[in-house]
Amino acid sequence: MNTLNRRAFLNKSALSLGSVVLGSAVLGSSCKSRKENPVATLSGNIDCNNLGTTLMHEHILWFAGPMEENAGYTPIPDDLETETVDFAVSLLNDAARVGIETVVDLTPFRPIKLYARIAERTPVNIIASTGFYRRSKVPKWMADMDDEKQMEERMLKELTDGIDDTKIRAGIIKVAGEGGTDWEKKTFRAAALVNKAIGTPIATHSGSDAFDQFNLLLKSGANPHRILYSHVDVGRKGKPGDLLTIAKEGGYLEVDTFGQNFYTPWNELVSFLRSFCDAGFAGKVIISIDSNWHWENKEKIFEGAGPPNFDPNAANRTFAYMMTDAVPMLLKSGFSSKEINTFLVDNPQKFFSGVS
Repeated sequence: MNTLNRRAFLNKSALSLGSVVLGSAVLGSSCKSRKENPVATLSGNIDCNNLGTTLMHEHILWFAGPMEENAGYTPIPDDLETETVDFAVSLLNDAARVGIETVVDLTPFRPIKLYARIAERTPVNIIASTGFYRRSKVPKWMADMDDEKQMEERMLKELTDGIDDTKIRAGIIKVAGEGGTDWEKKTFRAAALVNKAIGTPIATHSGSDAFDQFNLLLKSGANPHRILYSHVDVGRKGKPGDLLTIAKEGGYLEVDTFGQNFYTPWNELVSFLRSFCDAGFAGKVIISIDSNWHWENKEKIFEGAGPPNFDPNAANRTFAYMMTDAVPMLLKSGFSSKEINTFLVDNPQKFFSGVS
């Protein structure tokens, strides 16, 4: 059995906030002059002006092992529910202490009432997603949904009325690439129709297929300025290639492999990010961590800890890692505080506001 983890599939100590010179004087709002633009969070609406330092691609909880041979959807065991909530809260509060203000959760299937319990115990804004992940990794009821109209209606319901039997609304749409299957294309077309109808932004799980996703979403009516393509540095050898076209057309590009040289070596990651800045597209780059962990034999396993990578530092890549490790590394590699502010504050605000 091939043992590719979920991002490799696409391409077959702590420092304080002040010590990384990104205090509030630097990480300020960039859309003060924009009209009010509410974004739904687990705790109610928040204006885009108030998102602050934002991680745009994260997972509060994760429900599938990262290996190809793992079962797709693995619910949290009942006897681990309390510990799960406590641990998720601790990760979010650690992030808050170093300056993270908003986390976008891109798991489009989740026990929303469990999420609500987590949100009650943290100052971090949590934006939930609707949509679809890879068909092999989602609950059976979702994998069996094959009607494009039904997909569209589900997303609209979770964005406008509420998730399950709650009034908690999703604030973003998530769709994922898995080889361009017919089912996948239906999810993308449905997401594009919802985006066109009510303007909700889309985030994709992508990589080498980002340009194909770009073409499909635009052909289906989506607004290019409200699409975020994730994990786009993986397998690029530091070269932007056709992703520059996406940036020119208004799309956003997200990078999250900090500390994971088995995905993208650091020198390639720096070269990749720098190429967009030098080309005048810093305003289209978003950085995040994509932190995720799951239960395996009653142990907490972070992505990369198991085969094939066996990363001994995998558990360090929490939400707080952005400020304690990734940002200092970027500063040492020549990125300015202004550029990092653009990645973490300005661009998420623009993305949710719909400003080009």
